[in-house]
Amino acid sequence: MLVREKTTQAVGILQETKIDCWLTFVRETAEQCDPVLELIAGCDVVGQAAFLLAADGRKVAVVASFDRFDVEALGVYDRVETYTTSLAEPLRRVLEEMDPQSIGLNYSPWSSAADGLTLGMYQRLGALLEGTPYPGRFVSAEPVISRLRGRKTPEELRRIRGAIGETLELFDLVTRSVRPGWTMRGVADFLHEEMARRGLGFAWSPAGDPAVDSGPHVEAGHGAPPELPILPGHALHLDFGVRREGYSSDLQRMWYVKPPEEDRIPPELERALAVIQGGIRSAAAILRPGVAGWEVDRVARQALEEAGYPEFQHALGHQVGTRAHDGGALLGPRWERYGDLVTRPVEEGQVYTLEFGVRTSRGYVGQEEMVRVGAQGCEFLSPLQDGFWIIPG
Repeated sequence: MLVREKTTQAVGILQETKIDCWLTFVRETAEQCDPVLELIAGCDVVGQAAFLLAADGRKVAVVASFDRFDVEALGVYDRVETYTTSLAEPLRRVLEEMDPQSIGLNYSPWSSAADGLTLGMYQRLGALLEGTPYPGRFVSAEPVISRLRGRKTPEELRRIRGAIGETLELFDLVTRSVRPGWTMRGVADFLHEEMARRGLGFAWSPAGDPAVDSGPHVEAGHGAPPELPILPGHALHLDFGVRREGYSSDLQRMWYVKPPEEDRIPPELERALAVIQGGIRSAAAILRPGVAGWEVDRVARQALEEAGYPEFQHALGHQVGTRAHDGGALLGPRWERYGDLVTRPVEEGQVYTLEFGVRTSRGYVGQEEMVRVGAQGCEFLSPLQDGFWIIPG
């Protein structure tokens, strides 16, 4: 069971980070859910609830009485304490028993995946524990959460591979089905219908998943695809991810809409894709445990600069897991917007994208691959696209 795997993993990380207790405080999770809850509970609660994992291995949940059954059914928590009128008394009792000198809470200035505790809930927690020493022991749980999300277990990796496999099948369906005259919005609608048929979810907002752009006058990005036709002589670019068994994919692929009179792909497009693929392979060659994210990003930027293209305006790679953007360390430049996320060392077990692109006179050319960091380097999780896929024009 995934929740059991991740809570056991969390205990080891608490020992490693020297945080005595990790407290996840939530309420009405169907309305606003902390991102970590799917890893440590996997169920919704209606009332205020506290999930406590201790470095000594204890796992205790404090929940409203009507939430007890679902939490007990997990078979993960050693104790499930309940309350009817106020969570304060059982929560104080559990903390008195544990007596943690440091209590990790889910807040972070840089990682969205570790910032699930709202200001209101932080204030509420302080009120519940007023008069005790525990508010003075609060620290950020971001070191725990980033490691927990980043270090993929075998089950998590199996699910990610499953999402990647579905995505590749859908890319193949695009090659076999799309023809000139389809609109970019039509391609997205086509994929949405097939995703629904397969029971797949979205790796990010449905409006921009997939992102579809073709031709020189359409910007690449995560916005809604326009109602503009795909025309012969243009490149077609998709940025696409699906969610399967709770885990995501995130890949970019390229097509060329080839007019009948042409006997080859335009050299401008071939060169652009070759430079991108070379940069991705060069970055992958140095991606291993211990390297800083900015160092990996720099390799790809240098490849682009040496080829005479302008630099890309985003990070080279982000982590992928339950969502396409899974938080934590980034493979990016040392820009203020990324804070310390790009100076953190890469860890074994993390899954990253490697992605960038350039604009050409026939449209944006970009590629995105997914890799898993191993003990000595990284492995690509799917076959690399080695050239443009052709849509006959």
